[in-house]
Amino acid sequence: MGGVSKGDSPFLIHAPKKLQRPLWNAFSTRRPGAARTRVTKPPLAYYQTSPKPVLNDMNRKLRSVIYVPAINEKAMRKAATLHVDAVIFDLEDSVFPEQKAQARSGLAEFLTKERANFQGKYLVIRVNADDTDYWKDDLAVVAQIMPDAVLLPKVTTPQHIHDAYVELSAQPRQPPKIWSMVENPLGILRLENIVEQGKNSGLECLILGTNDLVKDSDIDPGKDRGNLMPWFSHVMLVAKSFDMAVIDGVLNDIKNTDALRAECEVARALGMNGKTIIHPAQVETVNKAFSPSEEQIAWWRKIVAAYDLPENANAGVISLDGMMVERLHHEIAVRKLQEYGQDVEQ
Repeated sequence: MGGVSKGDSPFLIHAPKKLQRPLWNAFSTRRPGAARTRVTKPPLAYYQTSPKPVLNDMNRKLRSVIYVPAINEKAMRKAATLHVDAVIFDLEDSVFPEQKAQARSGLAEFLTKERANFQGKYLVIRVNADDTDYWKDDLAVVAQIMPDAVLLPKVTTPQHIHDAYVELSAQPRQPPKIWSMVENPLGILRLENIVEQGKNSGLECLILGTNDLVKDSDIDPGKDRGNLMPWFSHVMLVAKSFDMAVIDGVLNDIKNTDALRAECEVARALGMNGKTIIHPAQVETVNKAFSPSEEQIAWWRKIVAAYDLPENANAGVISLDGMMVERLHHEIAVRKLQEYGQDVEQ
């Protein structure tokens, strides 16, 4: 589901090749020999019922998002060299309690020296939950480091997001954005409220914590995680309703490339933006799975170019290569080209 292509969109239907003009006048009901009646095109505003696509704050590639333990400097250095779109420095699950303070100070020192090496990557710090003794100290380090975003675990109420926002807003600089783990049944049950209110506190992305979700719900994921699909579908319904990015959970079987590819294909089909990973060997597969093909990019460009033609300026629907294309497909094409870093005329 990386965009509209000629072969897979339910919104496009076959039309005769010769139809290369706006379709508003292509479906005439005039009987042969009857007097020709002049048809007046509706005004342009009739077709432009929505503005040009406006991209949300998460208008960036988030195909591959790698977790690295904040206690492991070697892993952090390695992450800087990987072709990933985002790095999550983890202060939570991958750090033992007795190492929390060391991980915080080590991360602050490391990024002070090495941040320039992560140019082009979105930097995120996952803190400990707000019911732990580590939460305030973690947020203090976040305020010192000022990453692009902070990732909150175990979120079950909008208050968790608001409290983090208040803590991070105490300093004069613009606070980091907030990402939220979706990793327990209560969090999924309350997700609509969490997201709707959380957006006011800087929430911009949801991360599926599938390992914790399985643990807390006693669900057997089943073949191809089929038993988790109702949960995933609910998450995506909420996310799309509020223009929120969603990143799929990790695959623990590092060497199983086929399983990784299969999970990525399902996640992309559901509308997710990317996948979290835990090993460099997973980067290439994930990036490829969440990137459009050359054919898709060419088709989006063709749609944009077609609507740029003077004869299509007032057209709501046109025929392109025998396919019916609407203004909504133009909006999709513009959004997708921008999302994947392709130049496009507005």
